[in-house]
Amino acid sequence: MRSRSGRLTMLTSAAMVSGLLTLTSVSPASAQTDAKPAAPPAGKPAAAAAPAKPAASAAQAPTPAATPHAAGATPPAAGATPPAAGTPAAAPAKAGEPATKVTTTKPKKALTEKQKKDEAKKLYKEAEARFDKGEYTVAADLYRQADEYVPGAAPKYKLALSLDKQGLVTEAVAAWQAFLDSKPDAEKFKEKIAEGQARVEALKKTPAKVKVATVPEAPPGLKVAVDGVGQTGKELSVPPGKHTLTVSAEGFADASQELEVTFAEAREVNVTLTPQAPAPVAATPAQPPAQPPPADVPPAQPPPPAAPIEPRSPVPAYVTLGLAGAGVVVGTIFGIQALGAKSDFDDAPTTKTADKVDRFALIADMSFAVALTFGVTGAVLLLSDDPAQAKAAASSVTKKAFVTPFVSPTGGGAAARFTF
Repeated sequence: MRSRSGRLTMLTSAAMVSGLLTLTSVSPASAQTDAKPAAPPAGKPAAAAAPAKPAASAAQAPTPAATPHAAGATPPAAGATPPAAGTPAAAPAKAGEPATKVTTTKPKKALTEKQKKDEAKKLYKEAEARFDKGEYTVAADLYRQADEYVPGAAPKYKLALSLDKQGLVTEAVAAWQAFLDSKPDAEKFKEKIAEGQARVEALKKTPAKVKVATVPEAPPGLKVAVDGVGQTGKELSVPPGKHTLTVSAEGFADASQELEVTFAEAREVNVTLTPQAPAPVAATPAQPPAQPPPADVPPAQPPPPAAPIEPRSPVPAYVTLGLAGAGVVVGTIFGIQALGAKSDFDDAPTTKTADKVDRFALIADMSFAVALTFGVTGAVLLLSDDPAQAKAAASSVTKKAFVTPFVSPTGGGAAARFTF
């Protein structure tokens, strides 16, 4: 019995010594991660114990995620979640410095189609309330967000309208064009499509702001002209397109340059003026020799008396004035009809009603123009005794009278210009 116990004791001691030698031959990190080999229970042979891992295998076993207890590293707090496999371990903190806290941010969960629609409806409702209060800046931002969640023609239209209300010409044109390019329902958005097309056309005619900077800055008698038309000041309002800018000043040569601007553009143009060379002094002309006094000239004979002017009949004047009165009556009748048709167009806008407004307005304008022409001619014929003078006055009035009717989906009328 004693011999059997002695052999068991020796085998147990040999296994423990072998395990200690194995632990001392591996790195500290692997030594702490690998579990100690347990001694075989009493009564069992040593061969039943698991053999110790060789040093080479122990050196290759640890991975970056499996060495949190390496020498010099701060062990994780109790309950802390270890880093995922394949994630590089954080650098060990220096002595005296707290360990860096690593926070993992979860990705934002994607919204479902129903959640997007609900969010878009909420933003659109809030935008409508802000729009009704005149808060167009906030409303435009809300409409834009609603369109990002659920793109549609309605938020695009209200976004363009909000930008247009703020006077942002360039942004409004882009928003109106985006609304038209979205191909909204032609029947449902009929009026809004027409409004968008009209606003794009109108906004693209917005003049550009051009500031002229001259060198020298303030020369005497400075004059600025665009396409030959004089302007006031150095800040000009120029229609979109190509133009010729001319700058002149006293003592400087005129400077001209081509200028092309787009709608609502703000630009500064620099113009350098070149001093003019002094004009050569003209030589004083020699005085002509004195003319001899004229010889005695017999007095001129008085002109023969003019032939008496026969009195002219006032009948043509009365006829002309009668025609003028008829033109006034016709113009008044068709003008009233044009106003009635315009009222009908405002209540129910149709192409037929618009044509009627245009036709009545044109007839009224032409009647008033004829009445004015015949009225002036009749007055001249009645008050003047010279037929040539009356004819010239009538021709002048005819050439200086200018009438242009116009009609649009929102109104109609005429523009007239008369120069006396």
